[in-house]
Amino acid sequence: MAVLPYLPHLLYSTALTSIAMHHLFQRKAYEADRAHVAAQISILTDLRARLSEGERIPEREQDRLWRLARSHDVWRARAEAEARAKSREQGGGGREEIGWKEVMLGKRFDATRTEELDRKDLERVRKEVEDSEPTGSS
Repeated sequence: MAVLPYLPHLLYSTALTSIAMHHLFQRKAYEADRAHVAAQISILTDLRARLSEGERIPEREQDRLWRLARSHDVWRARAEAEARAKSREQGGGGREEIGWKEVMLGKRFDATRTEELDRKDLERVRKEVEDSEPTGSS
């Protein structure tokens, strides 16, 4: 067996590579979180400065800025992701079984289901746009 003497080196190099990749992923996630928080602070600081100067900000723009600031809420998004993961672990009912055939050959593409989901998304976006448009003059 020519491989046996190299087995510890193979295991060590695999472990070190795994740790390095995990560290890189964590560092990139931290940088992304920091950028999101900086963007949120920038948006809110600008809005506060404009309001404290007495500038009249249209309600539509103010709502847009609030939604934009909320979309960068890293901590809430992280908490929601953890809650979803916990519910998946506890429930287990929503898990779908994946067979070896799907692993090797891929999942079959269901065009009708995709079209239905696209149609629902389009209707939801259309409704949001209609709701956000001002109905009367201010």
